[in-house]
Amino acid sequence: MKKEILNSIGGLPDRFLRMFPNLFRRRKYHPEYLDELSFYSPEKWSGAGRQFLSVPGDAPEYHAEDTGWSRKNDISIELIRYPSRYEVRNPRLREAFRKHSRNLDGYLVRWTHRDGSKKRPLVLCVHGLHMAEPKRAERMFRIWKLLSLGMDAALYIQPFHWRRSRGGRQYLVNTNNVPYSIEAFGQNIHDLQSAVLLLKALGHDRIGLIGASLGGYTLALYSTVSPPVDFLFLVVPLIDLYDFIRPPGGMRSRVAGGDAAGVLEAVQVVSPLFNEPRFDRNRIKVVMHGGDMLCRAEYTRQWIARWSIPHVEEVVGGHWLFFDQRARGNAWYGWLRECGYLS
Repeated sequence: MKKEILNSIGGLPDRFLRMFPNLFRRRKYHPEYLDELSFYSPEKWSGAGRQFLSVPGDAPEYHAEDTGWSRKNDISIELIRYPSRYEVRNPRLREAFRKHSRNLDGYLVRWTHRDGSKKRPLVLCVHGLHMAEPKRAERMFRIWKLLSLGMDAALYIQPFHWRRSRGGRQYLVNTNNVPYSIEAFGQNIHDLQSAVLLLKALGHDRIGLIGASLGGYTLALYSTVSPPVDFLFLVVPLIDLYDFIRPPGGMRSRVAGGDAAGVLEAVQVVSPLFNEPRFDRNRIKVVMHGGDMLCRAEYTRQWIARWSIPHVEEVVGGHWLFFDQRARGNAWYGWLRECGYLS
C-alpha cells in the first residue's frame, strides 16, 4: 500500500505537466493532412526491406568546431559538427524540412582524456526533451564522474534541439504536425547511427548508450535497427509517442472524415511498441518509475513484457519526483560494471 501511495504522490507533478501539450495541439487542419498521414500507414511499410527507419552504413565527414571549448583536468572537450544525410521519405515534406537549415547538421559534444588512449570505453548520452544544452547534460548524466572513473563520454544532440533549432523551438514531438514528427524521428535514428559510426571512426571501439525520457524513446527505437554498440540503458523512457501527439477531441469535426485512428496508425512506424528489436535484449537495461505519469509507466510495462526485456529496475515515484535517490545510480554503475566498463 505504501508503494502505491508514494507512486501516486510522485505522479502529481507529472499530471500538471501533461496539461501543457494539450494547450498547443493543432486547432486547424489543412485539407491534405489526412493524405499526408496515409503515407505512413503501417501496411505500406510492413514486410522485408520496407521498414520506415533507415540508417547509414558509413561514418559522415565532420568538422571540429572552434567554439572555445576548454581543456581542464586533462580532459579535452570538443564540439563536432557533421551533416545530416537523412532523406525525408514523404516527398511532400522535403522542401519544408530543408527550410530548417540549422537542423541539417548534427552535433556531438565529446569529452576525452588527453592521454589519447583508444582503449577507454565511451558512454554516449542521449538527452530528453529540451534538455540538450551541454552544461545541463553534464549534470544530468554525471559526465565528470564518468570521466573520473576512466571512461570517455559524448553527447548526441537530437534534431531540433540546441544548435539544431531556431529560437529554441523543437519539432521532434510535434503536436501540430504528426507527419513532420514522424520524419523527424526517422532523421533522429539516422543521425544517431551517423554519430555512433563517427565515434568508431575516431577510434572508440567500445561504445555504450544511455538515454533519459525522450532519449529513452530514441534508444528503444534505435534498438530496432541493429545498432553496433555494447549496450543500451534507458531511464524513465517515453514509450508511447501517440500519448503526446494525439489530436484534440474536436479533430473529427475539423477534418472531414478524420479521427484519431489515422494518427494512431501513422505513428506506429516510429514506435517501439509496434517494431521488433534487432538488438540483444540481454544488453538492454531499463530503469522506470512506478508512478510515472509523464512517460506513463503502464506503457513502459507493456513494452517490457512485449519485448521480454530481462533487466528492469523499478523505482518508487513519478517522472520527476521519486523517493530512492540512490537506486538509479546503483543500477547505472552496476550495469557499467556488468558490461565491463568499470573494473
